[in-house]
Amino acid sequence: MRIILTSDWHLGKALYNLKLLPYQSKFFHDQFLGLLRDVKPDLLIVAGDILDKPLPDQETLFYFEEFLRELSYTKVKSIFILGNHDSRRTALHKHFMEYAAIYIIDDLKYLIEPFVVRDSQGNTLNLYLFPYLPPFELMNKLGHYYSRAQEAANPLREALWDYFADKTLKDPAILVGHFAIEEAVPSGEELLLRGFSNEYLFPKDLFSPFKYLFLGHLHRYQTYSNKFIYSGAPLPYSFEIFSERRGVLLVEFNEGIISHLELIPLEPPYILKIIKGSFESICSLPEDESYVKVILEEDKPIFDVHAKLKKRFPNLLYLDYVSPQSERDVHELFIEGMSQEDTQLELKILFREFYQLLEKRGPEEELWQIFETYLDLFNQKEQKEGMLCH
Repeated sequence: MRIILTSDWHLGKALYNLKLLPYQSKFFHDQFLGLLRDVKPDLLIVAGDILDKPLPDQETLFYFEEFLRELSYTKVKSIFILGNHDSRRTALHKHFMEYAAIYIIDDLKYLIEPFVVRDSQGNTLNLYLFPYLPPFELMNKLGHYYSRAQEAANPLREALWDYFADKTLKDPAILVGHFAIEEAVPSGEELLLRGFSNEYLFPKDLFSPFKYLFLGHLHRYQTYSNKFIYSGAPLPYSFEIFSERRGVLLVEFNEGIISHLELIPLEPPYILKIIKGSFESICSLPEDESYVKVILEEDKPIFDVHAKLKKRFPNLLYLDYVSPQSERDVHELFIEGMSQEDTQLELKILFREFYQLLEKRGPEEELWQIFETYLDLFNQKEQKEGMLCH
């Protein structure tokens, strides 16, 4: 039996001010669907985070509908489970899609009884499908298991532990879920997407009854203990790890055991680059159509720097300066000042620290003099006309 495993598509995502949907649609139309037609798997599994937002825009919804229609033409049986970025709007027409052998899972129906997959030779796999549900809803679904675990430090984890321990699983039992295990390694993209939380962070021993786990949520391809398998995100969504291997997983089974596991690389339809150096050295580089993040090693800001860099890098997405001290140090300095009960922050101190947080450096003398001048004028006007700001 041959399975294609993928996850974390994040359709409709924007990277800074760049809308990625045109690239995503090209990627899935040209490369992904082409791969399905070539490989002809018995099953496609998409392990969550199909869309990037619970309330996707109309353009994203129209594309997803178009993709599902094209997927139906391949005749590949497909399972989609919801991730933490998805909502039940994703599964709005799930009953109609089942006529095309496309199953979008937004409940625990197939965690109670498995989704059984058979190939042409009669081999079977029992898939226990565990979509992301809000923790309060999941606890409610677990019923008395949660009631028994309420006094525990982590009641959700304890409720799942009891639930899996009580279940009699049909062999070979494979869990398809959207969560992180403690031993796995995040890529960092999950934090940038603001979808990573500890509520769905579990120890591997919790899933000892299962033979394999096919998982989404972490964007880096990885396997752990030859049992926990993450395909990772097929497209890069951050500059920092653009160069990491991306693709989809081909998983082949023989008598309920994985006999072959292969990451099939797919080429991203866009290029992300980080360029770091002095303004002069960066301006000496050849023109580049890639999407770039520029980090300048300058002590002082450069006038109209964004427009100047855009002449050489027309797809400049992000510009920053190297910080003389880490953001963490600045943040701790700011919090320390705020937490002193007997210290009242003056406007000058507040402005200096706010500027430091934004620009990663202190204000220049000229800017500081301008600020003090306008602050004095404001104070004089406030004393004359009354408390204007309170």
